[in-house]
Amino acid sequence: MPRFLRPARLSPLFRRILPLAFAALLGFGLGAGPARADTAADLAMARLAMARHDYAEALPKLTALAQQGDAGAMVELAKAYGQGLGVTVDKDKALAYLRQAADRGNAQAQVGLAVLYDQGSNGLPKDPAEAARLYKLAADQGNARGQVSLGWHYEHGSGVPQDVAEAVRLYTLGARQGDPAGLTNLGWMYQNGTGVQANLTEAARLYKQAASQGFVRAQGQMGAIYLAGVGVAKDPVEAARWNMMAAERGWAPAQFALGFQYRQGEGVPRDDAKALQWLRKAADGGEQGAINLLAQMYESGDGAPKDLAEAKRLRALLPADRRPGTTAQ
Repeated sequence: MPRFLRPARLSPLFRRILPLAFAALLGFGLGAGPARADTAADLAMARLAMARHDYAEALPKLTALAQQGDAGAMVELAKAYGQGLGVTVDKDKALAYLRQAADRGNAQAQVGLAVLYDQGSNGLPKDPAEAARLYKLAADQGNARGQVSLGWHYEHGSGVPQDVAEAVRLYTLGARQGDPAGLTNLGWMYQNGTGVQANLTEAARLYKQAASQGFVRAQGQMGAIYLAGVGVAKDPVEAARWNMMAAERGWAPAQFALGFQYRQGEGVPRDDAKALQWLRKAADGGEQGAINLLAQMYESGDGAPKDLAEAKRLRALLPADRRPGTTAQ
């Protein structure tokens, strides 16, 4: 069964708006307590203005707060300059604000900067060790995304020594906070007995909890386990339901599985046209199983018009060791 998870990607950076909850403070003058409360109130109001797209009100407040050293305001400005919210897109400014916020200990910024190092994007080199360092700073503050992403680095030995027990510990911390990537990663560990004793029932429970949040990779895993009967009773109809959810959102492994189900008439009525449609989508997404199956279909004319040129083109997309006639050296 294919692994449906990669390093945890950040959702569009910085969506959360902090709640408006501030204690009433007595006193006059320029004491530290009232000043901090005023700053927090200003930041909260600026975030609300950003949420309603009132950039003319929000951006001057955020700029003033950032100049006072407020890391939360720097995060919002990084988002604004990165996405062109009320300002011209300026990746350099976005990165500068993000780095300043991270240096001031803002966990959200530390995770955002780590993602850029993981991807090698926005002018930063691909640097798994630096990404892991930043994820750890956020994880140590209890940030779920930092915990889960650092766990992935430990699981795969990316930028840190491989340590699957530490990966499980970090995934568990993230999962306890309801993080869907943490739940899905931890489910994978239980499914495969990696760092923990295999427990297929627990794996299925974790996948379902993540899938119920709309996490597409977990929805794909639900389709896979129902199709195979792993940790749950085999149920091709339920598998097709989950695969359809994930496939419609562009998840290539689920598109492949759904196409296969339509081709076999398993859990859905057999439909060669729908099978071809979903298999092509999966192949366009780079799913090797779909590419290989499509090549066979075009080569044989079974389920697709016979087209040897298309079969050859598709096979050329596969790694050399997966092409017909090749042997392992």
